[in-house]
Amino acid sequence: MADYNLRIKKVQKIMKEAGTDYLVLAPSANLLYLTGLKTTADERLQIFMLPAEGMPVMILPEMYREMAEHLEVEPFELLTWADGSDPVDLLRPLVLHPSGSAAIDERMWAGHFLALSKAFAGFEFLGASGVMRQVRVLKDEDELRLLERAGGLTDQVMDQVLKMIKPGISERELSIFVESKLKEYGAEDLSFKPIIASGPHTSSPHHNTGERKLVLGDLVVLDFGGLFQGYCSDMTRTFSLGKASDDVKRIYNLVRDANEAGFQAVREGVSCERVDEAARRVIAEGGYGEYFVHRTGHGIGMDIHEEPYIVSGNQEILKPGMTFSIEPGIYLPGQYGVRIEDIAGLSPQGAIRFNNFPRELIEV
Repeated sequence: MADYNLRIKKVQKIMKEAGTDYLVLAPSANLLYLTGLKTTADERLQIFMLPAEGMPVMILPEMYREMAEHLEVEPFELLTWADGSDPVDLLRPLVLHPSGSAAIDERMWAGHFLALSKAFAGFEFLGASGVMRQVRVLKDEDELRLLERAGGLTDQVMDQVLKMIKPGISERELSIFVESKLKEYGAEDLSFKPIIASGPHTSSPHHNTGERKLVLGDLVVLDFGGLFQGYCSDMTRTFSLGKASDDVKRIYNLVRDANEAGFQAVREGVSCERVDEAARRVIAEGGYGEYFVHRTGHGIGMDIHEEPYIVSGNQEILKPGMTFSIEPGIYLPGQYGVRIEDIAGLSPQGAIRFNNFPRELIEV
């Protein structure tokens, strides 16, 4: 069970040290992380304002009152507004300084920011991520367990999807099956729209799933994940529909070895870019460096993409509690592509994987 009050205290300590007067969050993973409240962003202003000192305030449409009254945040002030009124009128009296700095949730709609900025005339605006990343980037034991659970369920879904791969089925039909299975296994939502690519479409890392039907000889890339108890999963596997050629096997084995090299590089004190370098080196030495066209990984937690990023130039040092993808790939334009993605991280005991579906080439 998340201790929201402890999280709020940690954030306020960070704010004081940084000289940030107010943190203003919109419906987002940041809001969920600090309060447990999950709503949908829309044209109605919804904010959680946390001062560096003092009681937080939630300003919500009246329709969310009952939901907010059951939050496990104590104490906080709840102010609601009715349709037809201006919620910024509730905010203005709460801004107690004529100037200062306010950290604004980057996920806030621009229209809402423009409206509430009137209450912060004279303030410097910062991104909320500068504050929130310091608490969210290091997952506690409960969060690691939730990510492990999410990864395990996604393994099970991949096993079911594998049974559906056959000549004549379309990418879209596989995508629909993925979505249904994720929800059947307990996902409250998708982490992202599934990427289902077949044949020549596999050379596009973020192919838009379409109507193409699978044929014998295709490679099939499946990249999907679900949101389980607030935490994301994300996994990619590449299968061969029928016997793979020697060229495909060589490419596949390079990607598999790069995935393993990236994972083996994960340890406390190593920089993010070194993990990227370890995976990238395998593919470069195999002669396909120019065809590995994206970073090795992204952080994951309540957001599908968050810090830390496993990419060249990122010298941030890995610490226990950090979680991220390792997803090398080789993409030959107009021909085919291969990607193998796992979610990994650091626990106090060392490197861990959160999904363990087989990484060897499977010929369906």
